[in-house]
Amino acid sequence: MLTMLVYLSDDPNLSNAGTDIYDDSPEHRLVASALYARNKGLIFAPGANTWHGFSKRPIRGLRRSLIINFVSSDWRQMEELAFP
Repeated sequence: MLTMLVYLSDDPNLSNAGTDIYDDSPEHRLVASALYARNKGLIFAPGANTWHGFSKRPIRGLRRSLIINFVSSDWRQMEELAFP
């Protein structure tokens, strides 16, 4: 239902290490890249026509992120979920 990425590193060398967003064309052209900075991030609702990733480029530092997925009760990949 919702994915949230929060960037954790404060290394200024990682400013171009944010997640990339692509269009729905067959070529999946780059639309934008999130700025990578501590406590910044990206929230999106996944869908059949939404695309995100990380285009190949040098990473100068350790890219640390927290990923939070909010899913519905009928989520099929139950092994991916944590339960108390």
